[in-house]
Amino acid sequence: MKRLIYWLCLLVLLFCIGCEGGDEADDEPPTPDTSTRGWAWVRNNPMFVSALTISMGPPPASFVNTYFNNFHASAIHLWAEGIPTEMDAWKAAGNPSFRYVTWLQTDGTSADNHQVIGGYPANAPGRIGFQIGDEPSRGCATLECTLNALNVMAGGINNVRAVDPNALLYVDFKKSDFLDSEIVHYGENVDGDVFCYNNYNRGRNAYVMLEKFRIAGLTYNKPYWRYLRSYYDPADYESISESDMRWDAFAGLVYGYTGHTWFIYNIYNDGRHDPNEPALFSAQADFNAKPTQLWNYAAQINLEMQNLGRSISQLTSTEVCYIPVQAMAQPDKTQNWKPGTGGDEYISDIEADDKSSGMEILVGFFKDGAGEIYFMVQNVAHTHGDYPVNRVGRESVKISFDFNGASGDYSRSSLLMLNKLT
Repeated sequence: MKRLIYWLCLLVLLFCIGCEGGDEADDEPPTPDTSTRGWAWVRNNPMFVSALTISMGPPPASFVNTYFNNFHASAIHLWAEGIPTEMDAWKAAGNPSFRYVTWLQTDGTSADNHQVIGGYPANAPGRIGFQIGDEPSRGCATLECTLNALNVMAGGINNVRAVDPNALLYVDFKKSDFLDSEIVHYGENVDGDVFCYNNYNRGRNAYVMLEKFRIAGLTYNKPYWRYLRSYYDPADYESISESDMRWDAFAGLVYGYTGHTWFIYNIYNDGRHDPNEPALFSAQADFNAKPTQLWNYAAQINLEMQNLGRSISQLTSTEVCYIPVQAMAQPDKTQNWKPGTGGDEYISDIEADDKSSGMEILVGFFKDGAGEIYFMVQNVAHTHGDYPVNRVGRESVKISFDFNGASGDYSRSSLLMLNKLT
Protein backbone atom coordinates (compact mmCIF):
# COMPACT_ATOMS: atom_id res chain seq x y z
CA MET A 1 0.00 0.00 0.00
CA LYS A 2 1.29 3.43 -0.94
CA ARG A 3 -0.12 6.71 0.33
CA LEU A 4 0.57 10.14 -1.10
CA ILE A 5 -0.44 13.48 0.38
CA TYR A 6 -0.45 16.62 -1.77
CA TRP A 7 -1.25 20.20 -0.95
CA LEU A 8 -3.99 21.65 -3.14
CA CYS A 9 -4.26 25.42 -3.05
CA LEU A 10 -6.13 26.86 -6.06
CA LEU A 11 -4.59 24.27 -8.32
CA VAL A 12 -4.86 20.96 -10.08
CA LEU A 13 -2.41 18.08 -10.23
CA LEU A 14 -2.17 15.71 -13.19
CA PHE A 15 -0.62 12.28 -12.74
CA CYS A 16 0.12 9.25 -14.90
CA ILE A 17 0.11 5.85 -13.26
CA GLY A 18 3.03 3.71 -14.43
CA CYS A 19 3.55 5.55 -17.70
CA GLU A 20 7.08 4.19 -17.98
CA GLY A 21 5.72 0.67 -18.26
CA GLY A 22 4.46 -1.13 -21.33
CA ASP A 23 2.21 -3.93 -20.12
CA GLU A 24 -0.92 -2.13 -21.36
CA ALA A 25 0.45 -1.21 -24.78
CA ASP A 26 -1.63 -3.91 -26.49
CA ASP A 27 -4.92 -2.41 -25.31
CA GLU A 28 -7.24 -1.03 -27.96
CA PRO A 29 -6.62 2.69 -28.46
CA PRO A 30 -9.44 4.69 -26.92
CA THR A 31 -11.88 6.67 -28.95
CA PRO A 32 -12.10 9.27 -30.47
CA ASP A 33 -11.35 8.84 -34.15
CA THR A 34 -8.40 11.17 -34.64
CA SER A 35 -8.89 11.25 -38.40
CA THR A 36 -11.79 13.68 -37.98
CA ARG A 37 -11.06 17.39 -38.53
CA GLY A 38 -11.76 18.29 -34.91
CA TRP A 39 -9.70 15.65 -33.16
CA ALA A 40 -6.91 15.75 -35.74
CA TRP A 41 -6.53 19.49 -35.09
CA VAL A 42 -6.60 19.08 -31.30
CA ARG A 43 -4.03 16.28 -31.33
CA ASN A 44 -1.61 18.19 -33.56
CA ASN A 45 -1.75 21.76 -32.20
CA PRO A 46 -1.20 23.63 -28.94
CA MET A 47 -4.30 23.73 -26.75
CA PHE A 48 -6.77 26.40 -27.88
CA VAL A 49 -6.60 29.18 -25.25
CA SER A 50 -8.11 32.48 -26.35
CA ALA A 51 -10.13 35.51 -25.30
CA LEU A 52 -12.93 37.27 -27.16
CA THR A 53 -12.31 40.88 -28.12
CA ILE A 54 -15.47 42.59 -29.36
CA SER A 55 -15.73 45.35 -31.99
CA MET A 56 -12.55 47.08 -30.90
CA GLY A 57 -11.30 47.97 -34.38
CA PRO A 58 -7.77 47.37 -35.69
CA PRO A 59 -5.34 46.99 -32.76
CA PRO A 60 -1.83 48.45 -32.56
CA ALA A 61 0.99 45.93 -32.82
CA SER A 62 1.91 46.43 -29.15
CA PHE A 63 -1.55 45.24 -28.08
CA VAL A 64 -1.27 42.16 -30.29
CA ASN A 65 2.18 41.26 -29.01
CA THR A 66 1.13 41.68 -25.38
CA TYR A 67 -1.85 39.41 -26.00
CA PHE A 68 0.23 36.57 -27.40
CA ASN A 69 3.49 37.04 -25.50
CA ASN A 70 2.32 38.11 -22.05
CA PHE A 71 -1.30 36.99 -21.81
CA HIS A 72 -0.12 33.60 -23.09
CA ALA A 73 -3.09 33.05 -25.40
CA SER A 74 -2.56 30.61 -28.26
CA ALA A 75 -5.15 32.27 -30.53
CA ILE A 76 -7.22 35.43 -30.88
CA HIS A 77 -11.00 35.24 -30.98
CA LEU A 78 -12.88 38.08 -32.69
CA TRP A 79 -16.53 39.11 -33.01
CA ALA A 80 -18.79 38.72 -36.06
CA GLU A 81 -17.26 41.74 -37.83
CA GLY A 82 -13.73 40.59 -37.05
CA ILE A 83 -12.65 39.91 -40.63
CA PRO A 84 -11.14 41.27 -42.70
CA THR A 85 -10.41 44.74 -41.25
CA GLU A 86 -9.62 43.88 -37.61
CA MET A 87 -8.01 40.55 -38.40
CA ASP A 88 -5.74 42.11 -41.01
CA ALA A 89 -4.29 44.31 -38.26
CA TRP A 90 -3.80 41.36 -35.90
CA LYS A 91 -1.97 39.54 -38.67
CA ALA A 92 0.08 42.59 -39.69
CA ALA A 93 1.65 42.77 -36.21
CA GLY A 94 3.70 39.75 -37.31
CA ASN A 95 3.57 37.86 -34.03
CA PRO A 96 4.82 34.30 -34.65
CA SER A 97 2.03 32.88 -32.45
CA PHE A 98 -0.74 34.51 -34.49
CA ARG A 99 -3.68 32.17 -35.03
CA TYR A 100 -7.37 32.95 -34.98
CA VAL A 101 -11.00 32.01 -34.64
CA THR A 102 -13.69 34.54 -35.42
CA TRP A 103 -17.44 34.61 -35.16
CA LEU A 104 -19.44 34.88 -38.35
CA GLN A 105 -23.08 35.68 -38.95
CA THR A 106 -25.54 32.78 -39.16
CA ASP A 107 -25.06 32.54 -42.94
CA GLY A 108 -21.27 32.32 -42.65
CA THR A 109 -20.60 35.91 -43.72
CA SER A 110 -18.69 38.62 -41.89
CA ALA A 111 -20.66 41.57 -40.55
CA ASP A 112 -17.78 43.74 -41.77
CA ASN A 113 -18.16 43.21 -45.53
CA HIS A 114 -20.95 40.60 -45.80
CA GLN A 115 -18.75 38.12 -47.66
CA VAL A 116 -18.39 34.47 -46.68
CA ILE A 117 -15.47 34.31 -44.21
CA GLY A 118 -14.88 37.98 -44.94
CA GLY A 119 -13.57 37.22 -48.42
CA TYR A 120 -10.53 35.40 -47.05
CA PRO A 121 -9.18 32.46 -49.06
CA ALA A 122 -9.18 28.89 -47.84
CA ASN A 123 -6.40 28.03 -45.40
CA ALA A 124 -5.55 31.68 -44.73
CA PRO A 125 -2.40 32.02 -42.58
CA GLY A 126 -3.24 31.55 -38.90
CA ARG A 127 -6.79 30.39 -39.51
CA ILE A 128 -8.09 27.79 -37.06
CA GLY A 129 -11.79 28.08 -37.74
CA PHE A 130 -15.05 29.94 -37.29
CA GLN A 131 -17.97 30.09 -34.89
CA ILE A 132 -21.21 30.33 -36.86
CA GLY A 133 -23.84 32.48 -35.17
CA ASP A 134 -24.51 32.17 -31.47
CA GLU A 135 -26.89 30.35 -29.11
CA PRO A 136 -29.62 28.78 -31.28
CA SER A 137 -32.14 28.97 -28.42
CA ARG A 138 -31.69 32.72 -27.91
CA GLY A 139 -35.09 34.41 -28.20
CA CYS A 140 -36.88 31.10 -28.77
CA ALA A 141 -39.82 29.89 -26.68
CA THR A 142 -40.29 26.59 -28.52
CA LEU A 143 -38.19 23.68 -29.69
CA GLU A 144 -39.30 24.29 -33.27
CA CYS A 145 -37.94 27.85 -33.16
CA THR A 146 -34.67 26.64 -31.66
CA LEU A 147 -34.10 23.88 -34.21
CA ASN A 148 -35.01 26.23 -37.04
CA ALA A 149 -32.34 28.64 -35.79
CA LEU A 150 -29.84 25.80 -35.54
CA ASN A 151 -30.68 24.73 -39.10
CA VAL A 152 -29.95 28.27 -40.31
CA MET A 153 -26.54 28.04 -38.63
CA ALA A 154 -26.05 24.62 -40.23
CA GLY A 155 -26.60 26.32 -43.59
CA GLY A 156 -23.94 28.87 -42.64
CA ILE A 157 -21.56 26.03 -41.80
CA ASN A 158 -22.20 24.53 -45.23
CA ASN A 159 -21.54 27.92 -46.88
CA VAL A 160 -18.19 28.21 -45.12
CA ARG A 161 -17.30 24.58 -45.75
CA ALA A 162 -17.75 25.16 -49.48
CA VAL A 163 -15.17 27.99 -49.37
CA ASP A 164 -12.76 26.70 -46.72
CA PRO A 165 -13.18 22.91 -46.42
CA ASN A 166 -10.57 22.32 -43.70
CA ALA A 167 -11.57 25.05 -41.25
CA LEU A 168 -12.85 24.01 -37.81
CA LEU A 169 -16.50 25.05 -37.65
CA TYR A 170 -18.85 25.11 -34.70
CA VAL A 171 -21.91 26.59 -33.00
CA ASP A 172 -21.97 27.93 -29.44
CA PHE A 173 -24.76 26.65 -27.18
CA LYS A 174 -26.19 27.90 -23.91
CA LYS A 175 -28.38 26.40 -21.20
CA SER A 176 -31.98 26.08 -22.39
CA ASP A 177 -35.09 23.95 -22.02
CA PHE A 178 -34.28 22.39 -25.39
CA LEU A 179 -30.57 21.78 -24.98
CA ASP A 180 -30.67 17.98 -25.09
CA SER A 181 -32.55 18.10 -28.42
CA GLU A 182 -30.15 20.74 -29.74
CA ILE A 183 -27.16 18.54 -28.91
CA VAL A 184 -28.65 15.49 -30.65
CA HIS A 185 -29.64 17.52 -33.72
CA TYR A 186 -26.20 19.12 -33.96
CA GLY A 187 -24.38 15.83 -33.42
CA GLU A 188 -26.44 13.89 -35.96
CA ASN A 189 -27.32 16.45 -38.64
CA VAL A 190 -24.86 19.38 -38.62
CA ASP A 191 -21.38 19.32 -40.18
CA GLY A 192 -19.73 20.94 -37.15
CA ASP A 193 -16.31 19.87 -35.88
CA VAL A 194 -16.48 20.96 -32.24
CA PHE A 195 -19.05 21.20 -29.44
CA CYS A 196 -18.93 24.54 -27.61
CA TYR A 197 -21.02 26.11 -24.87
CA ASN A 198 -21.13 29.07 -22.52
CA ASN A 199 -22.36 29.00 -18.94
CA TYR A 200 -21.15 31.53 -16.40
CA ASN A 201 -22.69 29.90 -13.33
CA ARG A 202 -20.09 29.45 -10.59
CA GLY A 203 -22.25 27.29 -8.34
CA ARG A 204 -22.89 23.57 -8.13
CA ASN A 205 -25.13 23.64 -11.21
CA ALA A 206 -22.05 24.35 -13.35
CA TYR A 207 -21.18 20.65 -13.31
CA VAL A 208 -24.39 19.80 -15.22
CA MET A 209 -23.15 21.64 -18.31
CA LEU A 210 -19.57 20.45 -17.89
CA GLU A 211 -20.72 16.84 -17.94
CA LYS A 212 -23.41 17.30 -20.60
CA PHE A 213 -20.94 18.56 -23.20
CA ARG A 214 -18.24 16.09 -22.17
CA ILE A 215 -20.69 13.28 -22.94
CA ALA A 216 -21.82 15.01 -26.15
CA GLY A 217 -18.25 15.31 -27.40
CA LEU A 218 -17.43 11.68 -26.66
CA THR A 219 -20.73 10.44 -28.07
CA TYR A 220 -20.45 12.31 -31.37
CA ASN A 221 -16.66 12.10 -31.72
CA LYS A 222 -16.00 15.84 -31.48
CA PRO A 223 -13.67 17.87 -29.23
CA TYR A 224 -15.52 19.98 -26.70
CA TRP A 225 -14.71 23.62 -25.90
CA ARG A 226 -16.15 26.26 -23.59
CA TYR A 227 -16.19 29.93 -22.61
CA LEU A 228 -14.78 31.13 -19.28
CA ARG A 229 -16.06 34.09 -17.28
CA SER A 230 -13.98 37.28 -17.29
CA TYR A 231 -16.64 40.02 -17.35
CA TYR A 232 -18.72 42.14 -15.03
CA ASP A 233 -22.47 42.35 -15.48
CA PRO A 234 -23.55 45.94 -14.65
CA ALA A 235 -26.67 44.51 -13.01
CA ASP A 236 -24.53 42.37 -10.73
CA TYR A 237 -21.14 43.73 -9.76
CA GLU A 238 -20.24 40.60 -7.86
CA SER A 239 -16.49 40.50 -7.76
CA ILE A 240 -14.37 37.91 -9.54
CA SER A 241 -11.44 36.40 -7.69
CA GLU A 242 -8.35 34.46 -8.64
CA SER A 243 -9.83 31.31 -7.12
CA ASP A 244 -13.02 31.76 -9.20
CA MET A 245 -10.98 31.98 -12.38
CA ARG A 246 -8.77 29.02 -11.47
CA TRP A 247 -11.73 26.84 -10.56
CA ASP A 248 -13.46 27.78 -13.84
CA ALA A 249 -10.49 27.10 -16.09
CA PHE A 250 -9.15 23.95 -14.45
CA ALA A 251 -12.55 22.31 -13.96
CA GLY A 252 -12.70 22.30 -17.75
CA LEU A 253 -9.38 20.48 -17.92
CA VAL A 254 -10.54 17.88 -15.40
CA TYR A 255 -13.49 17.16 -17.72
CA GLY A 256 -11.19 16.92 -20.75
CA TYR A 257 -12.04 20.20 -22.49
CA THR A 258 -9.42 21.15 -25.07
CA GLY A 259 -10.58 24.68 -25.98
CA HIS A 260 -11.04 27.68 -23.69
CA THR A 261 -12.09 31.27 -24.43
CA TRP A 262 -12.25 34.03 -21.83
CA PHE A 263 -15.41 36.09 -22.22
CA ILE A 264 -14.49 38.88 -22.51
CA TYR A 265 -11.04 40.31 -23.17
CA ASN A 266 -12.04 43.82 -24.18
CA ILE A 267 -15.13 45.34 -25.76
CA TYR A 268 -16.36 48.38 -27.61
CA ASN A 269 -19.96 48.66 -26.44
CA ASP A 270 -22.00 50.91 -28.70
CA GLY A 271 -25.38 49.51 -27.73
CA ARG A 272 -25.27 46.57 -30.12
CA HIS A 273 -23.86 44.19 -27.55
CA ASP A 274 -24.86 43.08 -24.10
CA PRO A 275 -23.72 45.75 -21.62
CA ASN A 276 -21.02 43.58 -20.09
CA GLU A 277 -17.82 45.21 -18.96
CA PRO A 278 -14.36 43.65 -19.09
CA ALA A 279 -12.92 42.39 -15.83
CA LEU A 280 -9.45 42.20 -17.35
CA PHE A 281 -9.11 45.91 -18.17
CA SER A 282 -9.84 49.11 -16.26
CA ALA A 283 -11.96 50.48 -19.13
CA GLN A 284 -13.65 49.32 -22.30
CA ALA A 285 -13.12 50.61 -25.84
CA ASP A 286 -9.50 51.52 -25.20
CA PHE A 287 -6.46 49.60 -26.43
CA ASN A 288 -4.40 51.56 -23.90
CA ALA A 289 -6.60 50.71 -20.91
CA LYS A 290 -4.61 49.46 -17.94
CA PRO A 291 -4.85 45.70 -17.31
CA THR A 292 -6.33 44.75 -13.95
CA GLN A 293 -4.92 42.27 -11.45
CA LEU A 294 -7.39 39.75 -12.88
CA TRP A 295 -5.58 40.08 -16.22
CA ASN A 296 -2.40 38.92 -14.50
CA TYR A 297 -4.23 35.98 -12.93
CA ALA A 298 -5.72 34.99 -16.30
CA ALA A 299 -2.32 35.24 -17.97
CA GLN A 300 -0.77 32.87 -15.43
CA ILE A 301 -3.72 30.48 -15.73
CA ASN A 302 -3.33 30.52 -19.52
CA LEU A 303 0.32 29.55 -19.23
CA GLU A 304 -0.52 26.69 -16.87
CA MET A 305 -3.37 25.51 -19.08
CA GLN A 306 -1.10 25.45 -22.10
CA ASN A 307 1.49 23.45 -20.17
CA LEU A 308 -1.08 20.89 -19.07
CA GLY A 309 -2.69 21.08 -22.50
CA ARG A 310 0.34 19.40 -24.06
CA SER A 311 -0.90 16.25 -22.32
CA ILE A 312 -4.65 16.83 -22.11
CA SER A 313 -4.86 17.26 -25.89
CA GLN A 314 -3.46 13.72 -26.30
CA LEU A 315 -5.79 12.08 -23.79
CA THR A 316 -9.40 10.89 -23.75
CA SER A 317 -11.61 11.52 -20.73
CA THR A 318 -13.00 8.29 -19.27
CA GLU A 319 -14.76 9.42 -16.06
CA VAL A 320 -15.16 12.44 -13.79
CA CYS A 321 -15.96 12.15 -10.08
CA TYR A 322 -16.93 14.70 -7.46
CA ILE A 323 -16.18 13.85 -3.83
CA PRO A 324 -18.47 15.94 -1.58
CA VAL A 325 -18.26 16.53 2.14
CA GLN A 326 -21.62 14.78 2.54
CA ALA A 327 -23.52 12.51 0.17
CA MET A 328 -26.53 14.85 0.21
CA ALA A 329 -24.30 17.59 -1.23
CA GLN A 330 -23.49 15.61 -4.43
CA PRO A 331 -23.95 18.07 -7.34
CA ASP A 332 -26.36 17.07 -10.11
CA LYS A 333 -24.82 15.11 -12.99
CA THR A 334 -21.84 14.06 -10.86
CA GLN A 335 -20.92 10.77 -9.22
CA ASN A 336 -18.84 10.08 -6.17
CA TRP A 337 -15.54 8.25 -6.57
CA LYS A 338 -15.29 4.50 -6.01
CA PRO A 339 -12.45 2.04 -6.67
CA GLY A 340 -12.15 1.09 -10.32
CA THR A 341 -13.50 4.39 -11.62
CA GLY A 342 -12.13 5.32 -15.04
CA GLY A 343 -10.54 1.90 -15.50
CA ASP A 344 -7.97 2.59 -12.77
CA GLU A 345 -6.90 -0.51 -10.84
CA TYR A 346 -4.63 1.04 -8.24
CA ILE A 347 -6.23 3.95 -6.35
CA SER A 348 -7.79 2.60 -3.18
CA ASP A 349 -8.93 5.87 -1.61
CA ILE A 350 -9.19 9.61 -2.29
CA GLU A 351 -10.15 11.89 0.58
CA ALA A 352 -9.46 15.19 2.28
CA ASP A 353 -6.53 14.77 4.64
CA ASP A 354 -8.42 16.83 7.23
CA LYS A 355 -11.99 15.55 7.15
CA SER A 356 -13.17 18.58 9.14
CA SER A 357 -11.87 21.06 6.55
CA GLY A 358 -14.96 20.97 4.34
CA MET A 359 -12.78 20.31 1.30
CA GLU A 360 -14.52 18.90 -1.78
CA ILE A 361 -12.55 17.28 -4.59
CA LEU A 362 -12.99 16.88 -8.35
CA VAL A 363 -11.18 13.99 -10.03
CA GLY A 364 -10.94 13.31 -13.76
CA PHE A 365 -9.66 10.09 -15.32
CA PHE A 366 -8.09 9.75 -18.78
CA LYS A 367 -6.40 7.26 -21.08
CA ASP A 368 -3.83 7.80 -23.78
CA GLY A 369 -3.48 5.90 -27.02
CA ALA A 370 -1.47 3.12 -25.34
CA GLY A 371 -4.12 2.61 -22.65
CA GLU A 372 -2.08 4.24 -19.90
CA ILE A 373 -4.18 5.84 -17.14
CA TYR A 374 -3.95 9.44 -15.99
CA PHE A 375 -5.90 11.24 -13.33
CA MET A 376 -6.29 14.91 -12.45
CA VAL A 377 -7.25 16.18 -9.00
CA GLN A 378 -8.74 19.61 -8.27
CA ASN A 379 -9.55 21.46 -5.08
CA VAL A 380 -12.89 23.03 -6.09
CA ALA A 381 -12.98 25.72 -3.39
CA HIS A 382 -13.48 29.20 -4.88
CA THR A 383 -14.70 32.47 -3.50
CA HIS A 384 -18.07 32.65 -5.24
CA GLY A 385 -18.97 28.99 -5.22
CA ASP A 386 -21.92 27.59 -3.28
CA TYR A 387 -21.49 26.53 0.34
CA PRO A 388 -19.34 24.74 1.48
CA VAL A 389 -16.77 25.51 -1.24
CA ASN A 390 -17.27 29.31 -1.15
CA ARG A 391 -13.87 29.94 0.39
CA VAL A 392 -10.17 29.59 -0.32
CA GLY A 393 -7.42 28.09 1.72
CA ARG A 394 -4.56 25.66 1.75
CA GLU A 395 -5.87 22.10 1.88
CA SER A 396 -4.44 18.65 1.30
CA VAL A 397 -5.82 15.56 -0.38
CA LYS A 398 -4.77 12.05 0.62
CA ILE A 399 -4.59 9.49 -2.19
CA SER A 400 -3.91 5.83 -1.35
CA PHE A 401 -2.71 3.23 -3.86
CA ASP A 402 -2.50 -0.53 -3.85
CA PHE A 403 -0.04 -1.89 -6.43
CA ASN A 404 -0.16 -5.48 -5.20
CA GLY A 405 -2.21 -6.55 -8.19
CA ALA A 406 -0.07 -4.81 -10.78
CA SER A 407 0.16 -6.88 -13.92
CA GLY A 408 3.18 -7.35 -16.19
CA ASP A 409 6.78 -8.09 -15.34
CA TYR A 410 7.21 -5.35 -12.76
CA SER A 411 5.41 -3.82 -9.81
CA ARG A 412 4.35 -0.26 -10.03
CA SER A 413 5.63 1.80 -7.19
CA SER A 414 5.64 5.36 -8.45
CA LEU A 415 3.71 8.02 -10.32
CA LEU A 416 4.69 10.59 -12.90
CA MET A 417 3.33 14.05 -12.08
CA LEU A 418 2.98 16.68 -14.82
CA ASN A 419 4.03 20.08 -13.54
CA LYS A 420 1.64 22.80 -14.70
CA LEU A 421 4.27 25.49 -14.08
CA THR A 422 6.94 23.97 -16.32
